[in-house]
Amino acid sequence: PAPLRILGMVANPSDIEPLDVAHEKERVETAVAELQTQGLVELVWLEGDTWRDLQRALYEGPWHIFHFIGHGFFDVQRDEGFVVLSNEEGKANALGASRLAHLLADHAPLRMVLLNACESGKGGVRDTVSSTASVLVQQGIPAVLAMQYEITDQAAVECARSFYQALAYGLPVDAAMTEARKGMRMESPNSLEWGVPVLYMRTTNGVLFERQAV
Repeated sequence: PAPLRILGMVANPSDIEPLDVAHEKERVETAVAELQTQGLVELVWLEGDTWRDLQRALYEGPWHIFHFIGHGFFDVQRDEGFVVLSNEEGKANALGASRLAHLLADHAPLRMVLLNACESGKGGVRDTVSSTASVLVQQGIPAVLAMQYEITDQAAVECARSFYQALAYGLPVDAAMTEARKGMRMESPNSLEWGVPVLYMRTTNGVLFERQAV
């Protein structure tokens, strides 16, 4: 079967706390290195970090998974989660979850988003459905994996490795989430970080990709 294609994006605006872009990419690349060698996964990093850059990259698909790394926050006044991209000047540009969902829509076979963004897994005080991940699922993305808190490199690598491996072998997304947590517990038996990833899904049987048809 053809590989599972992952579009990765690191958003690093110049006017907020900087991310170590090389390090963030390295964590994901380490996680999928063996899968890429086996031809099960193909990871491509998006050039740039504006919404237009993302839009252009989506045209260059097909992609199965969008892996976002960056800052995110919850706006209590608007009761909505946001991810922070850059504008054309490289400054922070907050993109609401509903607008992100709109941007990602209509790009089959894209059916999965992984949010590795600070606060992106936290719901609002009044309505947890308003968190970024929940809104993406509400608006049509079949499954979203979000990190509730910052986790160690070791945990992040193992989570992505086990999760993507399970998906690449055709497991349903909820089973892949179980495998990711299992891998994290095996790798770090004294850590509770396996509880940090949260899966949001709207698909009934959890099957996102028919591996023969990928």
